[in-house]
Amino acid sequence: MSKLLSRRDRQEEIRKGLEGMIKEIEGEDLRVVTFMEYTEPSPPVKPKIIKFSNVLPLLRRLAEMGRVEKGVAKVMFYSPSTGRSRGLTPTMMAGFQYLAPGARTEPHSHNMASIYIVVKGEGSSIIGGEVFSWSEGDVFVVPANIEHSHMNEGQEEAILFDVTDSGLLENMGILEFRQEMSEVKK
Repeated sequence: MSKLLSRRDRQEEIRKGLEGMIKEIEGEDLRVVTFMEYTEPSPPVKPKIIKFSNVLPLLRRLAEMGRVEKGVAKVMFYSPSTGRSRGLTPTMMAGFQYLAPGARTEPHSHNMASIYIVVKGEGSSIIGGEVFSWSEGDVFVVPANIEHSHMNEGQEEAILFDVTDSGLLENMGILEFRQEMSEVKK
């Protein structure tokens, strides 16, 4: 039979009298924890709301500036309480992508999976060389490590909301991005 331990920080108590030995091991980017179960748990991630009406002007301005891609903007959100993951939760990140009429993203891939919801507009995405058309309210999935790009084929702005598992991959230290070019399957 096992018992669930209530986590509380006992590091000072456990390490007492061992400071010299521990200092011999620790370095600029290395710390010793004596029994993880005797450390404070991470702070809880608080519920939050992201107001689209506040995000939209930022997306439009970023797209106008064209500092990453012409007519394209992307903002992601994270909670500092998730630490290294930089996610909204320790395993997930979410954000909005803006595409001006006629704009398209460069083909790229990453080892995170993404689920997109089309908030506004119409267009298509090339995913793994196959064209997928979308319009407002549609949901589409980009599996991990699949080359993809998105394009606005309408006369109005297109906005995508996506949720990824990048927080989990960032925590594991294995998040990767690639920019590539390949043929489109018709």
